[in-house]
Amino acid sequence: MLICSWDSKFMPTLLFKMSEIHIHKHEVKGKNLVISILLNLLITIARIVGGIISGSLALISDALHNFSDVLSLVFSYIAHKLSRRKASINNTFGFKRAEFIAAFVNASTLVIVAFILIYGAVERFFNPHPIQPVS
Repeated sequence: MLICSWDSKFMPTLLFKMSEIHIHKHEVKGKNLVISILLNLLITIARIVGGIISGSLALISDALHNFSDVLSLVFSYIAHKLSRRKASINNTFGFKRAEFIAAFVNASTLVIVAFILIYGAVERFFNPHPIQPVS
C-alpha cells in the first residue's frame, strides 16, 4: 500500500507500509546444480570436438568459456554443500565463507581463460591458417 504524506517543506513524501514489501529469495538446490553441470559438460565436449575438427578458434574459445562455466558450477555446488554445514567450536561462523571463496575462484578462472584466449588470438593473428571445412 502506498501512502502519501507531506513533510515540513510541503513536498509530498511517499511511504510504503512494511507489510507490503515482498522479498523474493531464491534457494540453490544441489540437484539442479548437478543437472546444469552435466548439460554444460556435454555442450563443452561437443564444442571442443567441433573446434578441433574445423580448426576454429571461435568454437574452441567458446568451449573454454563453457568449461569455465562448468568449473563455476562445480565450485558453486561444493560451496553450497559446505555452507550448509552447521557452526562448530572451531568454525563459529560455519562454512558460509565457502561461497565467497568459490566466487573468487570463479572470477579468477574467467580471467585466466581470457588471457589464454588473448594469447591464442594474437598467435593466430601473426600466423593465420585457413579453417578446414567439414565435408
